[in-house]
Amino acid sequence: MQALDTKLFHLLTAGADAPGWLVLIASGLASAIVPFVAAGLFLFWIMGRSRPALLDAVAAGLLGLCVVQVIGAMAYRPRPFEIGLGLNLMNHAPENSFPSDHATLMFALAVSLALSPLKKFGLLLLPLGLAVGWGRVYLGAHFPFDILGGAMLGAVCALVVRAVPQRKALWSLTERVYLRMLGWVF
Repeated sequence: MQALDTKLFHLLTAGADAPGWLVLIASGLASAIVPFVAAGLFLFWIMGRSRPALLDAVAAGLLGLCVVQVIGAMAYRPRPFEIGLGLNLMNHAPENSFPSDHATLMFALAVSLALSPLKKFGLLLLPLGLAVGWGRVYLGAHFPFDILGGAMLGAVCALVVRAVPQRKALWSLTERVYLRMLGWVF
C-alpha cells in the first residue's frame, strides 16, 4: 500500500518547476476553504437554517478530529517531506500525516449536511473537500491515502453522530439556550 501511495504522491505533488499560479491556487484550496466553510455554517446558524443539522455536522467534525488525534498518538506516520519526498510548499510542521484532519473535517461536515435538510450545502462541500485534499497533496503536506483515510473517517463520524438518538434532545436544549442568551443581548 505504501508503494502505491508513494507512486500516487509523485503523480500529484508539485515539482521544483511547478508554475507559481498553480501553487497559489493549491495554497488557497488547501488553507482557505475550511475557514470559508466555517463562516457558511455560522451564517446558516444565524439565519436559523436547520440548526439541528448544523449541530450534527459540527459534532461529526469534532468527533473526527478527536479520532484523528487518537490515531496520531497510537501510530505516527510522517509527512512526505519528513522522509525526503516532494517539497514542503506549505511550510507545514512535521506532525502526524494520517489521516488528514482537514479531509476528516471537510468530509464529516459534507456527509452530515448531505444527509440533512441542508443537502445542497453538504453536496457542495464534497468537491470542496476533494479540492482541499488535492491542494494538501500537491503542496507536499500529505500522501493521497491520508486524504482518502480522512474522507472515510469523516463519513463514518457523520453516520455515527446521526445514529445517536439522544442528540436531538441535546440539540433542542442547545438551541433553546442560544435563543435565551440572544434574548438577553438584544
